[in-house]
Amino acid sequence: MNLAPASGAYKPLRTWQSWNPQDPAARGSYSPLMYGFTHFALHEQLSVLHGVDQGTNDHASAFISAMCGVAGADYRAPAVHSVIANHLYEKHRESRPLPFVVVSGDRGTPVGMGLPSHASPVRVPSIEALKPMLSAKPSDNAWWTGLDARTEGPELNARGQPTGSNLKTTTVERFSLSRAQQFLGRSTAKVDNYLEGLHGSLSSVSRVLATDVVSLLEGTKGIDALKTNRPAYLSSYLNETFTYTFGLANFHLTGLDPRMDMALRLLKSDLCTSVHVSLQLDFDTHNGHGHGYSCAHGRGLMDCVARFLGELKASPAPGKPGKTLLDDTLVLVMSEFGRSWASRGSDGTYSLPDDHHPYTSVCFAGGNVAGNRQVGSYTTRGLGVPVDIVEENGQPSKRVPRSADAVTTALRIMGMDTHEFFIPGGYGEVVGLRKA
Repeated sequence: MNLAPASGAYKPLRTWQSWNPQDPAARGSYSPLMYGFTHFALHEQLSVLHGVDQGTNDHASAFISAMCGVAGADYRAPAVHSVIANHLYEKHRESRPLPFVVVSGDRGTPVGMGLPSHASPVRVPSIEALKPMLSAKPSDNAWWTGLDARTEGPELNARGQPTGSNLKTTTVERFSLSRAQQFLGRSTAKVDNYLEGLHGSLSSVSRVLATDVVSLLEGTKGIDALKTNRPAYLSSYLNETFTYTFGLANFHLTGLDPRMDMALRLLKSDLCTSVHVSLQLDFDTHNGHGHGYSCAHGRGLMDCVARFLGELKASPAPGKPGKTLLDDTLVLVMSEFGRSWASRGSDGTYSLPDDHHPYTSVCFAGGNVAGNRQVGSYTTRGLGVPVDIVEENGQPSKRVPRSADAVTTALRIMGMDTHEFFIPGGYGEVVGLRKA
């Protein structure tokens, strides 16, 4: 079924209707999974890019490819999260002391290669985990007693020059921040870069402590609308918000709520620019009987994604009256690669492999995303097909999209021009995903 009628030349978003239209919560011979996209009318701000060539089918290399647009054993470009965090840093440096946060990284952690320290990820799996690192409360860290008085003054860079912002620091922080200047220029440029990064990291920590992010996160409700107004189609599932069930007791997804709640708190509190969350389940089953497992659990997890987007859609954007948090956010849903496609032999039988496959799809959701579109497709062997692309030099072309193009499209949706970032090997924006 189509989530909504097509508009224009693009195919509309589709799924198979496994739910009962008269009672979407019904189970037994029905499944409510994937109904969330209809319930929250997510087609209005969601599109999908198909047939993206990741350039590899190795787990580690493909994860790096998905994050930065270049496959390899190491990062050759910074992760998309870091690029955006760095791009918006000056605009939000006073209000977002945690530019880039990793809540969970089961497959790996995105890297801000080559960018300033503020674009590197800070791992925050929970508020409790944050307290020993970044809480200035004597009740959390007794050694701060008597040392937590802060004085506001101009923020200085590692060379002692004003940055144009103010910073509240303690006596210990002011002393530590002054040390880099004394060692700059006494050794190599590489050492100077290290000292500048160290100074930047300490400034970021000072800003975090001065903001008291622990108290702000504790006072922010993450999972809120989904609890106070729980969608009726979830009535037959467990009390957790991000869960689903197969059979009466065959499988219950548990444990996803804490990481989704933490991501929502970070976004709602407006303390950070970029957030990375892994969705817990591993689809790397190599099942000789085909894709039944991946299909069933994929639908379950994608319905959890729909609920997450629904919570964003029900939440006001901080400081932007009339806008929702989804209006003000770009959500990317991706995997390192897809699964291999079935093939038919000369004798008419089907091979149903479940192996690594270097082509995948990426979901784009948010206020600046063109709604209800499928861009791209697959051949009968699961390869990508050519799509319209505007190359980095502004020239139009038609070719199979690569991971670099998915990253570029995300950055363009976030308002960046192609000259403001660089991805080795060439890159372009896929036409049709950014709202005109």
